[in-house]
Amino acid sequence: MRVSYESCVTRAHSTAWAWPAAATLAAAVFAAACSDLTPRAVDGPPEMDHSRFHPVSVAGEVLYEGDGLALPTRVAIVGDHLVLIDPAADSTVVVLRRSEGAIVRTFGRRGGGPGEYEGVWSIDPVPGSSSQFWIYDLALRRLTHVDLARDFEDGARPGMRSINLVADATIVDPIWIDTMIVSLGFFTEGRLGIFDAHGHFRRTVGDLPAIPGDGVPPTVIQHAYQSTLRSHPDRTLLAVASRHADRVVIYGLDGSVVAAPKPPFGFDPVFRVEVTRGNPVMATGPDLRFGYIDLATTASRIYALFSGRTRAGFPGEASYGEYVHVYDWSGGLVSVLKLDGAALALAVDPADETLYAVRHYPSPAVIRYALPRIADGA
Repeated sequence: MRVSYESCVTRAHSTAWAWPAAATLAAAVFAAACSDLTPRAVDGPPEMDHSRFHPVSVAGEVLYEGDGLALPTRVAIVGDHLVLIDPAADSTVVVLRRSEGAIVRTFGRRGGGPGEYEGVWSIDPVPGSSSQFWIYDLALRRLTHVDLARDFEDGARPGMRSINLVADATIVDPIWIDTMIVSLGFFTEGRLGIFDAHGHFRRTVGDLPAIPGDGVPPTVIQHAYQSTLRSHPDRTLLAVASRHADRVVIYGLDGSVVAAPKPPFGFDPVFRVEVTRGNPVMATGPDLRFGYIDLATTASRIYALFSGRTRAGFPGEASYGEYVHVYDWSGGLVSVLKLDGAALALAVDPADETLYAVRHYPSPAVIRYALPRIADGA
């Protein structure tokens, strides 16, 4: 049976939203991003035409394809390994060896106890470490620290160190930076949330995305511009890429905008405001277009996996992309790559030599691509 990522994530997280105040908003994230809808005619092309950017085609090879993957949703590089999160699998975390794709280990049973997960969302490798990373569980609002070199010794259970994030908002993509945690979220003001090292919310920084019209509640704006957050390896800059627009913004840690590249196509989220259980929410339909669906960063580049597809044009498959927009940290679009298959997640090695992509069709797999050399200012 062919199962789309969009419908799978809805099922995988159908029981995950159990916290007060943010339950409706969290459910709305997946309702907007993960629904299979019957196609109907909409304005605009089903997919954006990249010909004017002269995309460079790259061909990949299968690094891993097998029963160890169900429907993985994120991938990150941790030293010599690839770490994948797979909410549809029995073990929600899969570790592969980058050299040949062999499975090193799997872990993370379902549950709310130490080392368990209910709604795995993102991976944040620890800078300078070849074995450490954080896993964020959106349902539990919990960051769990994992050390591949130590946590599995003598039968120890991984992830005994964790931080619960405390805020009256849905929290997305938290990143550990020095003595604080920075995240996106459905905050009532500010673009980025700042938490202390114990997970307590302190403040927001940065301005909300500018949106046409008046009267749209801040939490709905945050939802409409739901994004992926990644940091520069030295943790001095943050890259934010919108899921339903073609916006990339580079922030300083104080929330100041360092660069805001001109959107390649210039589209914004298509939505309306509705009220569900007394809360204003973002409501969408078949004309919703997907923008940047994942993001990877190195010291010199930002790699943004781009869809450009509408739900109507690609029913059940709008949240996949074949194009990678490559930016530098000053905001310049330096290249566009075209993968030889649709992907929904990516990671890039620190040397900008190899890209790893997660695909679902025709079967779940990790694909390895050799990257062409991209000149500065190209």
